[in-house]
Amino acid sequence: MKSHKLLHQLKNKLTWLPILILAACQNNTVYHSYEPVSLDGWSKSDTLVYTLPNSIPAGNYEVEIGIRHQESYPYRDLWLEIGHNTQDSLVYVTDTLQLFLADEAGNKTGDGPCGLYQCGLPYKASLPIRAEGSTRAFRIVHIMTDNPLTGISDVGIRLRRLESPMN
Repeated sequence: MKSHKLLHQLKNKLTWLPILILAACQNNTVYHSYEPVSLDGWSKSDTLVYTLPNSIPAGNYEVEIGIRHQESYPYRDLWLEIGHNTQDSLVYVTDTLQLFLADEAGNKTGDGPCGLYQCGLPYKASLPIRAEGSTRAFRIVHIMTDNPLTGISDVGIRLRRLESPMN
């Protein structure tokens, strides 16, 4: 009886495995990169730069900012200045973004073990990126009052393609 139950559980898990693999492959992520922050803290003069590879085609993309932060991060939110030249290589468009890393009760958001949390937070729902050729990049700096800012370990960018390429 016990082996029949184990066989049924295994069969159930194997049924879901291809579905989960297909779902993971369908997220349209074309770029995902993290940059580490100094162990001594993130200085206001430390600009994190993400240069997009030429293999990323022109199109519209959803952009997410990833933050890895420690339990010791002293604030509920994080203010960032994000610049990108995805539409014109000579012009950086700059936005100010407030990300919440804890709820109103002070509970940290995101997942992670041992006092390290990771969360992905929306930046742009649809950002057009021009054709390959010249350098396309994102630049991120913090604009918090602390200098250096402690408790942030890594900052990342994820791009997901919104439309399928035209043939």
